[in-house]
Amino acid sequence: MITYLHDKLKGLLLILLAVIAISFIFFGNWTPHGGIDPASGKMGRLGNRTLTLNDMVAAQRQTLLETTLETGRIPSDNDRFLAIQTWIRLLQNQAAQDAGLDPQPSQLLESIRSNPLFIKEGKYDPELFQKFSSNFLSPQGFTGERFNEAILDEVRTRQLLTALSSTAAVFPGEAETRLQRLFGPVEAQVVRWEASKLTPPEPTTQDLESFHKANEQAFAIPTRCSVDYVEFPAVGTDDESRKKAGEAAFAFTSQFFNLPEGQTRPAFGAKAADAKLAIKTTGSFTVSDTPFPGETDPRLTAAALRLTPDEPVSDFLPTKNGFIVLHLKDLQPGRLRPLAEAMTDVKTRWQEQARLQMADQISRGFLERAKTELAQGKKWDDIVKAAGLTSTKVPTFAPADSKPLTFPDADRIRQIVTQLEPNHVSPFVRNETGGLAVYLAQRAPVPADVATAQLPKIEVQLLNQRRSQLGRDWLVSRASLPGNELPREVVQLLRGQF
Repeated sequence: MITYLHDKLKGLLLILLAVIAISFIFFGNWTPHGGIDPASGKMGRLGNRTLTLNDMVAAQRQTLLETTLETGRIPSDNDRFLAIQTWIRLLQNQAAQDAGLDPQPSQLLESIRSNPLFIKEGKYDPELFQKFSSNFLSPQGFTGERFNEAILDEVRTRQLLTALSSTAAVFPGEAETRLQRLFGPVEAQVVRWEASKLTPPEPTTQDLESFHKANEQAFAIPTRCSVDYVEFPAVGTDDESRKKAGEAAFAFTSQFFNLPEGQTRPAFGAKAADAKLAIKTTGSFTVSDTPFPGETDPRLTAAALRLTPDEPVSDFLPTKNGFIVLHLKDLQPGRLRPLAEAMTDVKTRWQEQARLQMADQISRGFLERAKTELAQGKKWDDIVKAAGLTSTKVPTFAPADSKPLTFPDADRIRQIVTQLEPNHVSPFVRNETGGLAVYLAQRAPVPADVATAQLPKIEVQLLNQRRSQLGRDWLVSRASLPGNELPREVVQLLRGQF
């Protein structure tokens, strides 16, 4: 169902599972997301069965195990993905039970033996399974019975989805049409409307007040902080080195959490000195910055900004070369700026938006006339000239060709022309400087060698898309069955409303 990690990452993955599993025990609090009724504890209903908080706790833990087996990734206990996936799993299990699917023991064993997580050099390796059991199953408290139940559910679900996806089909000519739109070389022209050349009206006080109220966060002063931190680099590049670095990082952080009642949290600097760790310090930063040298993962910055004076030390966090532990040094909370303070920025932003709106409005009249006149047989160049505009030809290109395109707005134009028929013009499309419209003059046939190479790939892509849509539609129909009541967020996500 979901793509597994590559074999070469398995050893590292098992170490990381051990580290994260320990972290779950230390910090985890199993609180399912979404839709609990505080009066009754009701989380939802499936098949006329009311699901309580305890039911969802158990279901989420089982989903965590299944997801880890399928993807090699442990979702965090506050991960929205885990909450949504739990409901999907419950719907799938409900359908599998209704269908009377009952896998044979040999199928369950084969599912374990074929799981890439437990394969080494092309063969099932019992030692990898034992590591998974000791590093993940045991610390998380998963019994053999619960593990077997996860395998049973995974096999039944695979059987169910395989049967469902077998009905997917690609319509005749559909792949050829997609091939032509993606790989047929196009001749296109672009008309632009530059917002900087337009003069918007002077905003009224009410205009600025309304604009500021609707966009308060855009003018807010963001939270800033600075942190001290210590690093636990892996000595080598092998899995054992990273495991040792994780164990050292965990031992260090454990001194600051789960303290006996009445015991004061120790000083970060003193403990770092005891461990002979060099303390490094960042400058002041916000959520959009990358304050840690060599690290670009935004989750590190986010973890730093979650620190508070009451909880100033982070969990040990993975980095490219090992692990890191953060300690809050200074925190400057963000705040909203009143209009009087942000007046200059508000007026500037209002005028920028007004110019873009003017460009949009001006373009509409021209594009409506152009579509009508093109349908009447008039030439594009004559239509543009009569409107006093300029149309610029772009170099011939195939939208899906991997070669870089150097003309402005190339990526936007790539996408636009795949939706156009020859001798048609696109709607107005905004960009950073105003907006543009694209006229597709001609789409040439796809070269034979390109068609031979790409058509099979497109057929597979379309078939997978059709299978995915079938799966989504099926889940929506299952969620809507009489007796089923799911949180609104789950139903909206399944319907593609997010």
